[in-house]
Amino acid sequence: MDLSDPLRSLIPSLDSAALAVLAGTESALSASQVTRLAGRGSRAGLSLVLERLSVTGLITAEPSNTGAMYRLNRSHVLAPAVESAVAARREVVSRLRAAVGALTPVPAHASLFGSFARGAGDEASDLDLLVVTPPGLDRQAESWRAQVRALEDDVLTWTGNTLEPLVLSTDELVAAAAAGEPLVEELARDALVLVGSAFDALLPGRSGPS
Repeated sequence: MDLSDPLRSLIPSLDSAALAVLAGTESALSASQVTRLAGRGSRAGLSLVLERLSVTGLITAEPSNTGAMYRLNRSHVLAPAVESAVAARREVVSRLRAAVGALTPVPAHASLFGSFARGAGDEASDLDLLVVTPPGLDRQAESWRAQVRALEDDVLTWTGNTLEPLVLSTDELVAAAAAGEPLVEELARDALVLVGSAFDALLPGRSGPS
């Protein structure tokens, strides 16, 4: 799955850029506004896309003094498919939050980091997952390792992307912070918490949101 633009996985053409913009608002937008928000494609190219999509009825073209204003037709039978694809990142987070929360024992903390957490990535990107284990967990125990493998398999099935789990104890994380590991600052800046407390709360002397 294209992690930054899931709809593009279904519709590789410029149509996905226009639809993603219109799915993200209730307002009617001009071709110029769609072009600015899409971040790819030219105004001429997107104007052609908008005209074509309006013929299908998936978007409506409302006349105005400055030209047509476009809006996703949420009553169209295909609109829910568009909205579902646009919301796929949220669905991935929701599924991972439930799956990590179902691990036994539940991690002291788990968060996504890296490109996915920053809203970037593509179909070749991994999902980076930090898992901070609770005290006393034997990470070499087959019962735990099997759960992590199952989680990796689930993510691959859900998205086509590989899950890269980084499993650390709290002591190992604190030691990494003390050593000035760049990854710790990346986590403090970008971590998208799934389970447990905020990332900074795991490290002595740090406070504030992760």
